[in-house]
Order: sequence, then structure tokens, then C-alpha cells
Amino acid sequence: MASDKHHIFTAKTINDILFQLKTISNLKIIGGGTYITDFPEKFLSIRNNSELTFIDKHERFIDFGPAVTLNNMLHLGPNYLPSILYEALFSISNHAVRNMATLGGNIMAKDPRLTLIAPLAVLDASLKFKNQKSFDIIPVTKLDSASPESVLVSVRIPTKDWNVEIFKRLGPSHKITADSASFCFLAKTEKNILINLRLCFSGPFIFQSKQLETNFLGIRLPLSQSKIHDFIETASRDFDESAKGVEYDPILKQQFLNLIAHSLHELT
Repeated sequence: MASDKHHIFTAKTINDILFQLKTISNLKIIGGGTYITDFPEKFLSIRNNSELTFIDKHERFIDFGPAVTLNNMLHLGPNYLPSILYEALFSISNHAVRNMATLGGNIMAKDPRLTLIAPLAVLDASLKFKNQKSFDIIPVTKLDSASPESVLVSVRIPTKDWNVEIFKRLGPSHKITADSASFCFLAKTEKNILINLRLCFSGPFIFQSKQLETNFLGIRLPLSQSKIHDFIETASRDFDESAKGVEYDPILKQQFLNLIAHSLHELT
């Protein structure tokens, strides 16, 4: 919690945020602050910035301001949000926390154990950053490529239809620990043919393999047991490759593979 030793700044516009970031050294941006245990000495609260609290619905996507709270997103209802995103939002902590926590805060914490990274990744969410001179648009999985002098100003989430949508939260409920992770699986079928597939595991690290997703496109359904076995074997090898140098409980890998098996059987 912030105390008298902290210097709190506010900004009414995006340009004001950029100006303060440029002129005040070591200034950090804070959204709802629900994930922070040790506040920085100087921070800028954007929670009530009207330019960052918008929700703009379109036919194929929704643009969210990063200061939109998780409850405000949930209030759109399951008919407007992708199913896995709605489930992911609802799984986060409790109503009081979701009333404070923001979409941008969940993203910019840069902790893959947080709940929204996996659903945003499989939904191909894009992040719009603004700096003093221009805008940059990057996928959520390339967050580290954003300039430190830029500000997240919009999150675009596609709302296309999927035949199978699966979200699963691993680890203890309503809190983040070393065992926390999210799993998402999306599949699109047409005339019993698998035409699109997305999956992501986000915990101690982010696992998302485009090669794994594309290798199985065009396969006729229902899937044979040999095809399911081949998919799980490939996923296991790719998981190990992504996890190199990362310490994690081996049970997370087994849970990941079990969830893939369950997801693939949903296609049959």
C-alpha cells in the first residue's frame, strides 16, 4: 500500500502521461495496483484517466482502454466477449479485486502466471503503444519489444467464432503462486475438417507453438487415437524445448498434457 514516503502523480490525458514520464525520473505507471506489494517511490495513477477507460465494440473486435477494470469487461456479458476471455476474467480473485484491477495492469505486470496472458495470446490480441512521436502495435506475446518510453493506450481483442473454446486455470484459486498457470485451446472446424487451432499455456513461461498448431490443420474429424497420440508427443517435446532453463514443478507439464488430451477429445 502507498504511504507518505510515496509520491503519487495523476494525468488527465495520454499526452500528460508521456510528458510526466519524460520529465520525472523513475516514474512508474500504476493501474489498479492490486498485484503490487511494494509500490515504487514515484508512481503515476492512470485509473481515472478518461482517455484510457473506453470500450469500443466493433463487428469483429473490441477495443479496450488499458484502465478499464476487469468488472467493466465482465459487465459486457458472455454474449459479447469470447467465451475463454469471459471465463478467465471471472476466475480472477473476487468482485472487490476485479473492481480495482485493470486490463492493462494484468498485461503490463509482465508475469506470465497472470490469468489473461493465455486467452489474449490465443485470441491474437494486439497492443497499441504511443510514444512522443508515433504509435506501435504489437502482439501480446511480444510485450518485451515495447519501448520503455511508450504508454499502452489500447488493447484490441478479436471476437471471431470458434467451435471449441476451452479455458482452464491451474494452481490455487484466487491467488498467484509458483504453481499458477492458464491453459487455452481454440478450434475451428468446417465440414468435419480442422481448419484453425490455437493453444497457449502461460505459467512459469509462455508456451505457444505455431508449428504445432499448423501441422494438424486439414485433418478430418473425428481424430484417431494415433493422431491424438502424435499431437501430445509433439506438444511434450515442444514444451520441454520452451521450458529449457526454467524451474517449474513437473506436475505442471503433466497437467498441460492432460488438458491437451481433454481438448482434442472435445473435437471428436
